[in-house]
Amino acid sequence: MRSTLTEQFTLAGRIAPSRVLFGPHETNLGDGRALSPRHVAYYARRAHGGAGLIVTETASVHSSDWPYERAPLAADCGAGWQDVVAACRPHGSLVLAGLGHTGLQGSSAWSQSALWAPSRFPDPVSRELPMEMERTEITAVIEGFRAAAALAVAADLDGVEIDAGASSLLRQFHSGLTNRRADEYGADRLRLTREVIAAVRSELGDRRLLALRLSCDEQAPWDGVTPEQAADQARARDEALDVLVVVRGRLY
Repeated sequence: MRSTLTEQFTLAGRIAPSRVLFGPHETNLGDGRALSPRHVAYYARRAHGGAGLIVTETASVHSSDWPYERAPLAADCGAGWQDVVAACRPHGSLVLAGLGHTGLQGSSAWSQSALWAPSRFPDPVSRELPMEMERTEITAVIEGFRAAAALAVAADLDGVEIDAGASSLLRQFHSGLTNRRADEYGADRLRLTREVIAAVRSELGDRRLLALRLSCDEQAPWDGVTPEQAADQARARDEALDVLVVVRGRLY
């Protein structure tokens, strides 16, 4: 039997009113780095319009990440997430917090600090040269994802979506274009993502949704992530996830 976009379905014991996914995107609606009443109204309209699953604007899990002027910071989003849930739940929509870190694709214009990246590979657009992350920074990112997931649970969100898409630090670790490390995070490029998934799942438990936005094609087959590699990556992590969203895109 064929399903339709308007058909409700169940994920991790939670019922979504439709199969329509409204994904995260930049809005610059923030109040500083917190979600604003404009965010709440924006997502409420999407819920009213029939979106079954709403992922809020991706929030940085660590203050080292500042991709654009009003980019949300997860540590400042608890109250805003709670308001979004309250506005969307009457319509039945499930709400996930978008969580991520843009790594070398961020901006130092506001933080005035070096960007974090797997390796010292300049951003093709800005030409800014990031610092290579050491174990201290890697641990801080994992802890940032864990702490953000805990805030999402406290705000009664239905779960979180981890960003490993085109503009993410995790994608940069996956790719031979940007990961030239000589340590265990270079030998196993998926290691950081697995550690992040484990940390987030430990906070969510089994009754909240864990989604992964995964870059499946960097359009650079000489050394970037290819659809064939992405399929292997998805299979390797499938059991830990409730939702997998595949996207394509490149550094420029």
